[in-house]
Amino acid sequence: MKLIKNIVFLSCFALLLGACQNADTTSNTKDKDLNAILRDVSGKYAVLSVGSDSKDVKVEVEDTEDVNKVKADIKRQLKENGLNAYKVNVRERNVKQVEKENRWLDIESKALAHLQENKEYKDVTYKKTEVTLKRPVTVGIVTPISKSDDSSQEYSKKIKREVNTFLQTKEIKERSKGDSYKIVIYDQDDQVIS
Repeated sequence: MKLIKNIVFLSCFALLLGACQNADTTSNTKDKDLNAILRDVSGKYAVLSVGSDSKDVKVEVEDTEDVNKVKADIKRQLKENGLNAYKVNVRERNVKQVEKENRWLDIESKALAHLQENKEYKDVTYKKTEVTLKRPVTVGIVTPISKSDDSSQEYSKKIKREVNTFLQTKEIKERSKGDSYKIVIYDQDDQVIS
């Protein structure tokens, strides 16, 4: 008798749990989630990047878009779907600027990989620098030595030559699209060696 009561109880509990889950999934299909809203915005506007965390929504759009219109659209959709807790930040970016930044991020990572293939340079890294449309790109290389080391100047010159030779290869010259650049070598304490 006790076994039958337990089976009936568990069956009723399973039915109740199943009904709750079904009700929950039907309400989710009615409301858009954050990802669906951001996909919708990306489809309507010239969006360059989208990011979010538990508090913020960050969107970068081409400078041809009206930032206030995009922001209002996102806020409206968030409110309609009960997602009012997010702070919305929309920023316009110059497309040519973004293209140059991305191009040089790729070039710098390839130059670093090329350097690190040589055991003498395996511990070098690159320093992220600001890329702008109107100024030459600074290719920053960070070495594991100190500026005060006797061999730092010679080591720095060798790295500069190696990076410059790499940047002058046909593939990289095509990728850089004629952008001017300068190579700056830093020591382990972020001091400029040359």
